[in-house]
Amino acid sequence: MKTLLLENILTAMNIQPNKKQKGIRIKTVTDDRSEIESHTLYFRWNNKEVPVNRIKNYTNVFIVTDTSFSDMEKLNSEQIIMVKDLKESFFKFTFYYRHLFHIPVVAITGTCGKSTTKEMLKHILEETHNVQATISSKNADYYNLSYLLGMDEETDVAVFETAVSKKGDMTQSCKYFYPTIGIMTMIDVDHTDQIRSFQDYLAEKAKIMEGMNNEGTLILNSDDPCLSTIDTSKFKGEIMTFGKNKNATFRIKKYEYHTSGMTFWIKYKQKEYKGYIPGLGEHNVYNAAASLAAAAILGVNLPYALMRLSSYHHMGSHFQIIEGRKQITLVDDTWKSNPASLRKGLETLSRVALPSQRKIAVLGRMASLGKYADEEYEKAGHLIAELGVDILITKGFIAKDFQKPAIEAGLDPNHIYHFSEADEMKRFFDSFLIPNDIVYFKTGGNDSDFDDVIDYLKR
Repeated sequence: MKTLLLENILTAMNIQPNKKQKGIRIKTVTDDRSEIESHTLYFRWNNKEVPVNRIKNYTNVFIVTDTSFSDMEKLNSEQIIMVKDLKESFFKFTFYYRHLFHIPVVAITGTCGKSTTKEMLKHILEETHNVQATISSKNADYYNLSYLLGMDEETDVAVFETAVSKKGDMTQSCKYFYPTIGIMTMIDVDHTDQIRSFQDYLAEKAKIMEGMNNEGTLILNSDDPCLSTIDTSKFKGEIMTFGKNKNATFRIKKYEYHTSGMTFWIKYKQKEYKGYIPGLGEHNVYNAAASLAAAAILGVNLPYALMRLSSYHHMGSHFQIIEGRKQITLVDDTWKSNPASLRKGLETLSRVALPSQRKIAVLGRMASLGKYADEEYEKAGHLIAELGVDILITKGFIAKDFQKPAIEAGLDPNHIYHFSEADEMKRFFDSFLIPNDIVYFKTGGNDSDFDDVIDYLKR
């Protein structure tokens, strides 16, 4: 975080600083009580108790609050910054801090692909730029303040995921980051337990345009049917696209599967480029195209960007190929499971498996589907059979919903198994697996049993 003068922060919040609040340097701004130390500005959310006795051991600690709190009188009056609307004051601060830095900020959203696209773009940039970015797939809103404050005078570009799990998430994230470049990877059913309607979920994602003040550059997947329905008429900036569509700005001409990655050809401004990306699946080519589009906007030479992508380290538990014992192949795709990511995973499994391999799918539940759950489990069950999965193993009672539609679509009921615990699965695999099997693991329930079983089966 850039060190700030308290008087400048207060002025940005439309508060007139008094004499004792002038000349004070603030080195930490937080809404987490555990992070309070000397030279801290603390925003007190949800009427939380303030650790007054601990604060008295520090110098220059200031509390922004809209209500009184216990033992407040033990602090000096200048330490208490009383405001009428805490949320409004907080976002005046984020606006002030973000606009201290005149740098490009990339916001990436979508149902699937945002973490990988972010990591690809970060990898392209980080050798020549000082990049501030979200960490791994940690994109929940409570990380936003720390990500914002990670920007300072040394930062050249910022790359942030802007996730949506409930209404208001996109608008709020953009009030931290004020992106200048927005990427929408693809949209499918997800988080419809909190956002009841898929159309509302799509509309929430599309608010990234408002968050950009309808300016800057918007990068869209031209092949995604849901994205083709969003209204971009109010967006006054530039719109770039990526995909197989012949009119795409970054057109994916073709791609080939290799042992651990994808070779692809992409056309941009009448020139064709060849690239390679570690990580299997068509979806990774799309992620690469999105990251290349953003890199081009940021002024990166495309051959250089392609060279950087070839050394990208693919994210763990994202269709991660692992050598297992007994000459089996394990595929760890357990980071997340929603209809789109499961579909892409199963399609990639079908594409990479050899004719001699038994394709075994070990599936936990898909998360956060709300009223769409029955329909999406039915679609997924049909797909399991249609793609030629040989063995279906479900874990947990909700995942049983894959079984009936898979049988309806032609999967032999004798090739379906169900378990509730990791130890049951281990004992089963000890006697069931044969050399050359490929075993695909997917769950959306943060189920540690999957990690346990995968570790057990590793070589």
